[in-house]
Amino acid sequence: MEKNRHINTLQCDKIIKVMILLMFLMAILPLVSAIPPITQVQQFTEGYTIKGTPQDLLKQGYPFQYNFFVYNISTGKLITNSSIECFFYLTNSTGDVIIFSNATYFEDNGHWGIDIGGNNFTNVGHYPFGVKCNSTIYGGAIIGYFDVTPNGEEATIGKAVFYIGLLFVLLFFLALCILSFVQFENIMNRVGMIGMGYLLLMAITFIGWNMASDFITSAPFLAEMLRTLFWVFIVGAFPLLIGGFAWYLILLFKIKEIENLMDHGLSRDEAEHRQGKTFKGGKH
Repeated sequence: MEKNRHINTLQCDKIIKVMILLMFLMAILPLVSAIPPITQVQQFTEGYTIKGTPQDLLKQGYPFQYNFFVYNISTGKLITNSSIECFFYLTNSTGDVIIFSNATYFEDNGHWGIDIGGNNFTNVGHYPFGVKCNSTIYGGAIIGYFDVTPNGEEATIGKAVFYIGLLFVLLFFLALCILSFVQFENIMNRVGMIGMGYLLLMAITFIGWNMASDFITSAPFLAEMLRTLFWVFIVGAFPLLIGGFAWYLILLFKIKEIENLMDHGLSRDEAEHRQGKTFKGGKH
């Protein structure tokens, strides 16, 4: 018995070390904050100045209307007529042009705009764009990019600290569940620790999914993998509940049989042997 306890202690120490290493690796993940997109304008003394919508962070898969005004550089006056032509283009992260279209002029307030469908923002990342406006005499242009994120919000250091802190707490309690399962032989405890550990794994995969979506945008497969794993845990929760309850009933039946054999004068080892395998449950 003491030998088994020593082995269990060594196993627990290994598990705790692995958990600590995992938490350390998660803590040193690069915390990337979104850099505000830079819009470049031409440096001319004559021509047009284009001022676009200040919103740079967009939500993945959602449509967006980009609006802009056109001013005369030398006078500063708003170009209030449609005597010029303005074009808008949008590219993906590889530089492929996915939109090239005339912008629409709105006479009621003198601005230009173009509707961008959500199907153009299927992936997270940077989407460079450009606007050029020309008349028979003057011209002007700007370039910039949209930063598309899963939730349309900036990935900040504060969010990263919150995610990692929450993940640390969940991993800590998962380690306690594993430790309790290994150290204590009570059936109720083991069944409870399996259930609690399963719920913690669900929470950990959910947090990991959100972290990957917000901070590891260069590897979308990781977020998709964690998302799939999370839903697998969700679907598997009901079979696990049924299976755990059935296992508990079977163990209680085995304990009862062992205790009956012991009541008839058999030793514990012999009673366990007659049940087909060694079971360390004891009386409860």
